[in-house]
Amino acid sequence: MDLDKDAGFHRLWHLYSEALKSNCFIYDKNKRKWYTPEEFRKEYDVLGHRHSFITGLLENLVIRDPVAGIKVGQVQILTRIENFKTEIDKDLLKLSEFSRKTISYYQDKLKK
Repeated sequence: MDLDKDAGFHRLWHLYSEALKSNCFIYDKNKRKWYTPEEFRKEYDVLGHRHSFITGLLENLVIRDPVAGIKVGQVQILTRIENFKTEIDKDLLKLSEFSRKTISYYQDKLKK
């Protein structure tokens, strides 16, 4: 088994302790998941992580202010709502045009 003795939680300790000191959370960009420092430690303070796993994990982890994360999430949701409204407006316009075309077609047939 190619487990590295140095691949335990102590490689993640700096990230954990820095998050605690700064009252921040740890964000995993790959999973798009937020961890409190305590949740992070509970999740990853286990024996037997491979060196490559820890290295990959560290590449995707950042310490972030959770309030800023909430604000970013709100902006993302509002943007998605606006995009959805734009798409709905386009669909309503197409439906309206098709309805007018259909009504006009059958009105013309009745006149003949």
